[in-house]
Amino acid sequence: MFDLRKAERAVLVFLIAALLLGLCVTGYQRSRREPDLRIGKFNIQSDGAFPGYKIDINNAGPQELESLKGIGERIAGRIMEYRRAHGAFASIEEIKNVKGIGQSLFDKIKDDITVGE
Repeated sequence: MFDLRKAERAVLVFLIAALLLGLCVTGYQRSRREPDLRIGKFNIQSDGAFPGYKIDINNAGPQELESLKGIGERIAGRIMEYRRAHGAFASIEEIKNVKGIGQSLFDKIKDDITVGE
């Protein structure tokens, strides 16, 4: 079929081997990456966060509040109770009035919360 010299066959075998090796390396690298899951306009990161999405602390339920860094079931309950007793938060800083939320915890969550519009 092809009348190739010995040197040409060697080059052809080398190129095919290099191509196969490249495909194997690429496949391995893709299999080692975390999947890029997209829901609507949000991209789920490995920690479960949605970049650009903020939780409205005036309307969030306990599970949504617990998704914030450092907020567990107990503090989420306190946030809900604070809202029932005092009404809606006027600013995100007001969440520091909830027992268990100090400046340190506030600094962790301030970029992930809002009081709505």
